[in-house]
Amino acid sequence: MKIERLLGIIVLLIHRKRMKAEDLSRYFEVSERTIYRDIDSLHRAGIPIVSLSGQDGGYELMDGFKWDKTYLTLDDLLSIQWALRSVEKATGFEDIHELISKINLLIDTVPAQDPSIQLQISHSNNSSQHIQALYKSIQNCTVIRIRYVDHKGSETVRDMEPMGIFLKDYHWYTWGYCLLRKELRVFKLTRIIETYNTDRYFTRRAYTIEDLYGKDDGKADSGIITVGLQFSPEMRAQVLDHFQKDEIMNHPDGTILVKKNYYTVDKAIAQIIGFGNKVRIIYPEELIQKFIACLDNIKKLYTG
Repeated sequence: MKIERLLGIIVLLIHRKRMKAEDLSRYFEVSERTIYRDIDSLHRAGIPIVSLSGQDGGYELMDGFKWDKTYLTLDDLLSIQWALRSVEKATGFEDIHELISKINLLIDTVPAQDPSIQLQISHSNNSSQHIQALYKSIQNCTVIRIRYVDHKGSETVRDMEPMGIFLKDYHWYTWGYCLLRKELRVFKLTRIIETYNTDRYFTRRAYTIEDLYGKDDGKADSGIITVGLQFSPEMRAQVLDHFQKDEIMNHPDGTILVKKNYYTVDKAIAQIIGFGNKVRIIYPEELIQKFIACLDNIKKLYTG
């Protein structure tokens, strides 16, 4: 990872004082041209690295350089350290452990972590395995095959060009170009049954994560439905847990109105039914009728 390598270069120059490009290249197992680009990136970031010519020349940090608030404060480093430890537990990446060790070298005296400040990212063993497989596929630009269960419960086998992994609303997702659907898709890791590495390489397409805006689990904006929900006053805590501030309107009588966009009727019903008799659908009428039909079907399971 480039960020890890840049941080590593700084650490080496702090402790070894001066290093040649060829030595840095050998240490990080990259080309000298890559090292030159890294040094240029550090220059642009304001890190005062000087280049000395001659047989004993090389790169070194300018005299008097210290890791002060111009770059990162001790609190910044500790925050990064704690966050990385949480991600390490969630993913099992050995690279992150090495990066934490390098950050530790930048901190002269590490105060004990305040036990009242904890960052914990929940995960399952399966998600951790999928994250590692996807990460290797992204790094190596190899097509990955997944057995996936969609929101309707149907299982499909997808070949995809993975482009990223992200955490949203306590769930891990991966996104990339689906070779089955011929478009960008988002996949929830808990719905991935199995991953298979392939030997097929791909050239990364010109997409960024911003291109995902307007997509959710492969559904486009055109399918969005706007739903009005009215909650009883005792549901205030649950409303704050499940909805965004700009979706919530508090009424003088204590009732709460929520205006929420859903990508499918099924997703709306799945969330609303979890609130039991503490919520009432205000609109749209189509959803109200489908919700009533859903309740009738549930009732049939327990009658006769």
